[in-house]
Amino acid sequence: MDPLASLVDWIALYGVLGLFAAGLAERFVPALPSHGMLVAIGMAAVEDSWSLPSAFIMTTCGSLFASLALFLVVRAVGQDVSGKLLYGTGRLLGLPSKHIDRMLISFQARDRSLSLIAQIIPTVRFVAPLAAALLRLDAWRFAAGTLLGIALWNGVFLTAGYAAAQSIPDLNASALAIKFLFLVLAVEMLSVLIWRLLGRTNWCRTSSEDQAC
Repeated sequence: MDPLASLVDWIALYGVLGLFAAGLAERFVPALPSHGMLVAIGMAAVEDSWSLPSAFIMTTCGSLFASLALFLVVRAVGQDVSGKLLYGTGRLLGLPSKHIDRMLISFQARDRSLSLIAQIIPTVRFVAPLAAALLRLDAWRFAAGTLLGIALWNGVFLTAGYAAAQSIPDLNASALAIKFLFLVLAVEMLSVLIWRLLGRTNWCRTSSEDQAC
């Protein structure tokens, strides 16, 4: 059984449009394993389903389009609705309110760099556009940081899948994705630790109570 390979077969039916749709879907469907899908897409490039550059460009464009659309729509509905949506989505993803509060503080201080970092933290990347919209960050700065972060995320997993398929023929995409999952979890733990440290640093800078630091 290789469910990811079956998913890639479906994507291949629609060519580059399928890749764009895959990029869109991974932003709106948290249950879809983004890293696994990208690894499988990279593996399919070895079989000439598409070229690796095409896969990178189209999945990145799809993810960026979805992020910007979500950012603009949420910003347009007002801060009250944006806040409820952000914290509600965070609860569904297992993000505590305190974590989201730290994220908001960090975004206020370093909007573009934090937009980039948010895209390489598996859970946070889903709520980053909501947080940026709530704070009404500059759209161009958000777009620039998000583009770089998505490009880094997609590039790493697409390349990993491509390299693995070249090295090991008949490799099971789902089995490889599970191995990468453990790597992603380790990176996520490290990323969250860095995120919290950044948030705490920014909180200390903005707080007037020295003892709180």
